[in-house]
Parts: sequence; structure tokens; C-alpha cells
Amino acid sequence: MSNSVRTHLPHPVAAGPAARPEPDPGWWVLPLTGTVLAPVLAVVVSGADHLFAGRAFLLTGGLVLAYALILPSWFLARTADRRRRRGDLVLAGCACAAGLPSLLTALGWAVFLVMLCTGGVNG
Repeated sequence: MSNSVRTHLPHPVAAGPAARPEPDPGWWVLPLTGTVLAPVLAVVVSGADHLFAGRAFLLTGGLVLAYALILPSWFLARTADRRRRRGDLVLAGCACAAGLPSLLTALGWAVFLVMLCTGGVNG
């Protein structure tokens, strides 16, 4: 009597080349584009809206959120299957960098006008 457990199943076969994801040689292009383009978009939009002087926190907030979205694209698997996900993250980050300062400014003005009309602010 033996304590070893033996099965009569064949040994597992190692995954062939079809199961291995194909590496993407240009994986770094999208994250690099987003990393460079996000601050450029944020500065251009903030400059066009004249937000540098009084509301620099909008520029900083837009960049922090943009980089929070772009940063994971550097660490995704470097395969062709993840290319679309990297592109989505970079696009979302650039959209936040470009749109967040203007969006927050518009929301601030809307809140101010509502408070002014309802008597919440003595104007």
C-alpha cells in the first residue's frame, strides 16, 4: 500500500504559440502621446479661458486627474489586445485635461448665478 496518489490522466500540455498573446512593439506610443499632450491641452485651454491668474488650481486639478487616467496605460500588458484599452485611457485623460477647467468654471458661474437669483449672495 502506497501513500502516493497517481492518476492515469495525461500530463498537461504546455500552451502552444496560439495561446500566447502577441506582443505589441509600439505599445509605448499611446501612453507617451497622452503624457505629452495632456499638459499641452490643459495649458492651451486654460490660457484661452484666462484661468492662469485667478484659478490656477483648475489647471492643476485637470492635470492631476488626466495623469491619474493616463498613468495606468503605462503599466498595462504590452500586448496588442490591450492597445484599445491604452487608447481609451489616454483619450479620457486628454479629455479631462482639456475639459475640466472649462467645465468647473462653467459650474462655478452657474452656482453663483443661482445663488445670486435666489438671494444666497448679496450682490
